[in-house]
Amino acid sequence: MNLLTSPARRSAAVLAGALLLGSLTACGGGNQAAANVDKSTLTIGVESDNASFGFDPLKVADGQRQFFQGLYDSLMTLQPDGSVGPGLAKEFSYNADNTVLTLTLKEGVTFTDGSTLDAAMVKANLDRRSDTALSAYSAIAKGGAQEIASVDVVSPTQVSLTFAKAQPGFEKNLASTMGMIVGKKGAADSSTLSATPDGSGPYTLDTAATVKGNKYVMQKNDKNADAGKYAYSSIVFTTIQDPQARANALVSGQVDVAALTSSTVDFAKSKGVGVSQIGGTVQTMFTFDKIGKTSPAFGSEKVRQAIQHGINRKALVDALHKGDLPAWNVLPKDSAGFTEDLNTRFAYDPSKAKSLLAEAGYSSGFEFTIVASAQTQTDLQAIQKDLAAVGITMKIKLAASTDEIFASGTTTPLGYGPLSWDNPVGLMYGVVLNGFMNLQKTTDDQLTAATAEVAAAKDDAARKAALTKLNTRLVESGWMIPLYESLTNQGYNTKKVQQVKFAGTNAYPLLSSYEPTN
Repeated sequence: MNLLTSPARRSAAVLAGALLLGSLTACGGGNQAAANVDKSTLTIGVESDNASFGFDPLKVADGQRQFFQGLYDSLMTLQPDGSVGPGLAKEFSYNADNTVLTLTLKEGVTFTDGSTLDAAMVKANLDRRSDTALSAYSAIAKGGAQEIASVDVVSPTQVSLTFAKAQPGFEKNLASTMGMIVGKKGAADSSTLSATPDGSGPYTLDTAATVKGNKYVMQKNDKNADAGKYAYSSIVFTTIQDPQARANALVSGQVDVAALTSSTVDFAKSKGVGVSQIGGTVQTMFTFDKIGKTSPAFGSEKVRQAIQHGINRKALVDALHKGDLPAWNVLPKDSAGFTEDLNTRFAYDPSKAKSLLAEAGYSSGFEFTIVASAQTQTDLQAIQKDLAAVGITMKIKLAASTDEIFASGTTTPLGYGPLSWDNPVGLMYGVVLNGFMNLQKTTDDQLTAATAEVAAAKDDAARKAALTKLNTRLVESGWMIPLYESLTNQGYNTKKVQQVKFAGTNAYPLLSSYEPTN
């Protein structure tokens, strides 16, 4: 039996990861100092609508985990040191060959619909894995690399997961959105989650104060046994797409913490805002359309490779992202799968780009449209000039809403955004192969095989070889077009919030880690 009460090994299960704020500051003035600490409301400025797909946590990846962490508990939890700890499952154990994982559940956990946690509820949740709309479950669905063949109720407080093949260390996946559990009503009819959440988390959604797409207000859930670990009575997520406007909101005190782009960091610092930084996020263009449905040219791998060669990444970074790293690898520089070979194979070479276009039958070029946000527009305008020089006309459409950005996966051939690779297997199965980056369900045998090899790797050497293979194929196939590795910047109001510290390479804050200053 494994007890999740001691520090476990670092989790690789989260897609986007988590930031950690500093430990509790001692209140040197005693009770009077503690009484003066403002724990009423924490306002977080975010760059996109976290609930664009509604309130089903299984429809999102870990980029939205921080938001959903307030509303839902997971079977396992990500700890401040990046390890896996107890969640709704207080214990776990494997059989001898690691094909069966048995979870022992907490008792007395209640959900917003009035239901109570038990093994049948966990089974009902995991039995939703056949639903193709649930990107978080794609890896455990039939045919997935971590396929769950069956979920069985052992007792009211124990549930067993039987895998199609051995899955040692699977418990760390349950600290991600994959491990989030919805109540009995939501599990039985997921359509109810489109408008309201059904969780057992430390907060509940204040529907009266919430404005869809604009701000989401959460109030402390006193029925949650761990609610005391969260400092603030209320947490507000405010959507501010424009990066400068988001920085302005932080400086003016409209928000207490915010994700900052590199272009706004110096401005924020000059106004006295605290900024913590970490690398590991690769800003990447990703090909939605690999079959030429929205733009025939994108059905050719040579065309996608031409785009790789046609972009001057160094000039982009020098002009717009000083301090960041030009990237020809999809994986970040510190990843085991990073290879210098890609830096030269796909270096900036306009002549090579033109040659590849001619070989693909597009010697006269072609045109397509990409949807931009306020945050990506400037980058795309720079890239637009590079591509025009090799004969590719990229039209930029500024999105009117977050929903339009998400919808672009079916209407345009190319997207652009940040990718964090803390959990390559989860990202590949949940987003790249089966999620919103591949709504056309295109297959690539080499990518599928490489992802399976990463999942099955038993030692560092095998993992390095598999990750290198995966990284290389993502670039040469043109499924992804990396641009630069950026620093993740977390800005915070030093008068209200303690310094942000990072939990390993995780890039999104744990809600429980935010603490007010004295």
